[in-house]
Amino acid sequence: MNAIQPTAASALALTRRHFLGASSGLTLGLSLGAGLLATPAEAATGSSAVNAWLTIASDDSISLTIGASEMGQGSVSGLAQVLCEDLMVDPTRVRIVQGGPTLATPAPLGTAINTVGSGVTRNNFWKMRDAGAIAREMLVSAAMAQIGDASRSSYSVSNGLIRHSSGATRSYGQVAAAAALLTPPASAALVPDAAFVSIGKSLPRSDIPAKVDGSAIYGIDVRLPGMVYAVIRHSPSFGGVLAATPAVPRGMLALVPTKVWAGTGRGAEKVGNVNALAVVGSNTWDTWQAAKSVAAKWTLPADAAQLNSAKFLADAQALVASATPYVAGAANPAGTLYTVEASTASAAAAIAGAAKVVDASYSLPYVAHACMEVLNCTVDHVAGLRCDVWAPTQSAKSALALVVAITGLPAAQVTIHTTYLGGGLGRKAELDFISQAVQVGMALGKPVKLMWPREEDFSHDQYRPMALVHVRAGLDGNNAVAGWSYRNVSPSILAQRGAVLGASGDSQGSEASQGLPYSFGARRVEWVSHPSTIPVGFWRSVGASINTFAVESMIDELALAAGQDGYRFRQARLSHPRWLAVLDQVAKDSGWIAGPAPAGRARGIAIGSAFNTIVAQVVEVSNNAGVPRITRAWLAVDAYLTVNPGNAQAQIVGGVVHALNAAMYGKQTFVNGAAQSRNFNTSRMIRIQEMPTVNVTLMPNPAVADRTVAIGGIGELGVPTFAPALANAWAKLSGVRVRSLPFVPTATMGG
Repeated sequence: MNAIQPTAASALALTRRHFLGASSGLTLGLSLGAGLLATPAEAATGSSAVNAWLTIASDDSISLTIGASEMGQGSVSGLAQVLCEDLMVDPTRVRIVQGGPTLATPAPLGTAINTVGSGVTRNNFWKMRDAGAIAREMLVSAAMAQIGDASRSSYSVSNGLIRHSSGATRSYGQVAAAAALLTPPASAALVPDAAFVSIGKSLPRSDIPAKVDGSAIYGIDVRLPGMVYAVIRHSPSFGGVLAATPAVPRGMLALVPTKVWAGTGRGAEKVGNVNALAVVGSNTWDTWQAAKSVAAKWTLPADAAQLNSAKFLADAQALVASATPYVAGAANPAGTLYTVEASTASAAAAIAGAAKVVDASYSLPYVAHACMEVLNCTVDHVAGLRCDVWAPTQSAKSALALVVAITGLPAAQVTIHTTYLGGGLGRKAELDFISQAVQVGMALGKPVKLMWPREEDFSHDQYRPMALVHVRAGLDGNNAVAGWSYRNVSPSILAQRGAVLGASGDSQGSEASQGLPYSFGARRVEWVSHPSTIPVGFWRSVGASINTFAVESMIDELALAAGQDGYRFRQARLSHPRWLAVLDQVAKDSGWIAGPAPAGRARGIAIGSAFNTIVAQVVEVSNNAGVPRITRAWLAVDAYLTVNPGNAQAQIVGGVVHALNAAMYGKQTFVNGAAQSRNFNTSRMIRIQEMPTVNVTLMPNPAVADRTVAIGGIGELGVPTFAPALANAWAKLSGVRVRSLPFVPTATMGG
């Protein structure tokens, strides 16, 4: 490849550099400038945390240490693919090393990247590119010194080989030790987009072979010499506290009560409450059976009778009708109304004067994560000396801080080993299971693996919030949307984590309901904090999965009121060119434009955006004895720039499956604070023969990427538009508008 010329897009400079030299090669740790897409905190300080380390050894081996968690999304391989573009090496040459967290500032080797919010690739894309380019130029500089020609234009690089115009060559390994003595440059030119050989290509993921041959180590697979096994048993009701410690079950080694540790309390699960106990035995099976039968007594919270699904719905209905507005500086307890978005013109007045008014409420239940790998954590604690933790966690740095707090050990004596995750979906960003394992490990003084049975996983989740959304909209005489009034009532994820909510409330509650590029005329968007204390948390697409269902269902109902086709109705009212392009693409791919669906079938359409990515989806259904049978789905996706198209398509298809299960069957209900669905037998999932055909079109990458334009996420984007597209298709086919999810609330795995 020819020498690279600097471009304006590569001008982001390092604001802090860290460098470690060794005689055998080059180890480079870069703390890259926050840049134009920085968080407010990063922008204020002009820096961001070190997030990756690159090691090039004298034998030409290359390793990249990344602290992100691998839970099936493939973003760790994606980051290596990005770095290799500007490092100019084939990604197959790079060995990916799982990094660990640190509390040090600035962070040294292997610091963790929080793996949430479809953010690993989009938040680190430009950082990895800069890191690869800077490392490459250090290696080239070392080669220039050896060869003796100081003119950079005399050198080219291809797959880790530096070539001089005279024909002289140096491999990266040959110059790595010399490069280790150099100071990293502040910036380096990036590979022009037209010359990409890695970015934008469907390359194999490095984690797949081990997952296929069974050698991959998930948290549940960890084994240590002398290890014992602990199985958790919680209070049957949220908020319950252990009344008395029962006797150790016969044949078991110990019984350890565990409390809610600071930072892990959610809703009714108050910090300090002894809400669970762990039965410890010498093997998994016997310990599991003993935990199921242990005779524990629990003191239920005083408000247990209020923790009922019927009460939650009644409270939501009351708050839809009337709620107390937010007051700056006041307490603003649960039940407060927050204005998320409001036009100068009154939405209520515009709707009152409309020619046609559509008024509808949409409800969604609590939904469990139901990861295939249940929560688990292995701990080896030696009092006063060390604590090693093996966990399938999305939040390794937070886990490190928690273990330091519980054990009292300095961070240097705590090691977090992040394993593969058998699904995360937001649940494994939480730390309750790690807290419990550490408490048990400290009590025993020997290695212990703590596991949650599936029943505990379902009944003590941190669920996607339930929600009731009320929408009123009016059409004028020309069928333009004259007014739009939207109110979402749902529990606050952020408030349960101690956040003080500002004037617009919880961003998770209003996600995907504001800033919509529809021509709405007057609009008002509100969110009301529901008082339920059932623990809620981050779930694949969280607020977007709730609000996109309500928004896009209402858009279809407005289209029906206007007597217009759902696709054409949206097309005429969208003002954003990228939204329009995605909508048109999915209409073309699905055959919507060409004509109606085959006899006995119908298609529904929906569009939405989350994590900087725009997705339009068409779902085709048939009628299976009064229940939708999803036959096909088409999606068009605009993430601005896609690193690995094949992997992105796979993630979108996985999101469709997740969304299908939730929309058709997903729910959790409560009686006196106790979850009623405790395993897959009452939490229906689709069978393999029920899987629809899914077609995914990725919009093309830009000819030249602009680093001031936000790159979108992928992992969660197959979810939000599925439920409304399904509801819209079913309404067209059956004449029945489903406004309350799931479609089949009584389904079990038996039918």
